[in-house]
Order: sequence, then C-alpha cells, then structure tokens
Amino acid sequence: MTIDKLGVSSRTKALFEDKEIRKERYQEERFFNLIDVIGALTNQYDYKKAKTYRTTLKSRLKQEWSKVVTNCDQLKFLASDGKRYKSDAANTQTILRLIQSIPSPKAEPFKERLATLGNRKMEELNDPELGMQRARESAIKVYQSRGMNKNEITQRIQMIDGRHNYTDELKTRGIEVDQYAQLTNISYQRSGKDAQSYKKHKWLVKSDNLRDHMTRTEMLLTELSEEAGIEIAKSKNAKWFGQVENALREWAVVAKITRENLESKTWKSVLDKNNRLTPRQQSLRDKVNIKKKLK
Repeated sequence: MTIDKLGVSSRTKALFEDKEIRKERYQEERFFNLIDVIGALTNQYDYKKAKTYRTTLKSRLKQEWSKVVTNCDQLKFLASDGKRYKSDAANTQTILRLIQSIPSPKAEPFKERLATLGNRKMEELNDPELGMQRARESAIKVYQSRGMNKNEITQRIQMIDGRHNYTDELKTRGIEVDQYAQLTNISYQRSGKDAQSYKKHKWLVKSDNLRDHMTRTEMLLTELSEEAGIEIAKSKNAKWFGQVENALREWAVVAKITRENLESKTWKSVLDKNNRLTPRQQSLRDKVNIKKKLK
C-alpha cells in the first residue's frame, strides 16, 4: 500500500545513539523510516546499503511467513536535500517485530527488553494481583513525569477504578464493548463537546487519553456524570443500548446545567486548554494562534 497524502504537521526525529531515525505521524499513528532503523541496527549508514539489506530482510521474512512484510507502508520523509521522498515505513509494533529478525549486536538490547516484557506478562497471567500492582506503579510514574501532584494522581487512579465499575455495570445491562465510546460521548455532553471535539479543544491527538489531560474539576464532573447516569439506569432498570442511552442523556442535561452554573460563578470555562500539554502540542497550538492573530 502506498500513501501519497500525509496527515502530518511537521517532521520529527528520534535519536538512536548517533543515528537519526526519521518518523512521521499518519492517521494519528507514528511511523518510523524503515531504512533508517535498519541502518542504525546494522551499521549500514549508507542509504543504498541499508536499502539492499532491507531487500534481503524482506525475502527472509517472506520465508518465515511473517506479516511484517505486508505491514510496511510507504510515506514521504524529508531528506537531507530538503525534499520529501517516498520510503518504507512501519509503526511501532511492526518495528519491534522487525528488530527480532535482525541479527545484530545493536538489536540485542531491544530483543532482551522484549523478552523481559514477555516474561513479566507470563508472571502476571499466573498472578493477576501482581499485574495490577505493577500497572498501578507504572501509572504513578507516568503521571509524575507529566507534572501531576499527589492529589491529582490519587484522583486519576480512583477515576480509572470508577471507569472499570462503570463499564462493568454497562456489561450487566447488555452493552457491547464497541458501544462504550458512544455512551461516553453522551457523558461528555456535559461539556458541550463530544470526545473528538474535546480532544481538539485540548490540542490532543487520537492516541492521547483525554482523561489524562483533565483538571481535577473536569475529572470530578466526568466521574459524576458517569456515576449519576448509571444510577438513573438502575432506577429505570434500563436494558440494552437504547434504554441505557436515554438514561445517560437525562443526566447529561443536568450535568450541563451544573457546569454552566459553576462557570457563571467562577467567570471562566471549566474546560482547560493547557492541561498537561507536551512541548510539541504547545508548539502546534502557538503556531495556530500566531496565524490567527496575523489574519
């Protein structure tokens, strides 16, 4: 499959020791330049040699009946001459599988890491409590790296637990997993935006978890919205999608009024645009704001 038009806003790079790995975002997913990855792992820094190795590797993977070959697309990457040229590209999952097929000392640390993760996963299958504890510790570290304080982290973890209770209740009412997003959008109506619009408001991309970028007030309103919606569903003994949807819509109206009353008292919007943005997201937002001022 060849992709001619890219949904990327800028060129970004990843540094592998002394070798740059070009990467681009397409359809809300990150793709890496395959030739760059091969060159970095095999010391084939000459583009033509790395491309030749890619052909050899492709043949080997076909013999292994690997799907990696078919999972590689072509995207346009910025070259040293300032022009964009099509080159093989792959997402993170495909790159990690590809690394396993490259016999190279530089690939070994990645392979060892994957083996370690696989071993941890096997341990957690035998001991689910261990998996939950590790996931909790990992989440705390991630949230700390994003600048969350202790109270925010505690609230976010409680919110995750509440979300699990919410989805468990939806299951008992005959709701399928692929319908959760539709009902979540109804809960978000208290903000006047669906999930997609809410993310755009915060300068987030598809892969970002919206709730990780909420303020404490936003988290509280979201928790209240889902909890109250479920209580209404219980009181009506709502079953299946239609009835549960109507129950959530009843609360969404009340929640919207609650938000508007709060905003009228504080003289500001509950929806925060700046909550835990990455430097890249801030840069994109600033560029757009500058263009708006110049118009």
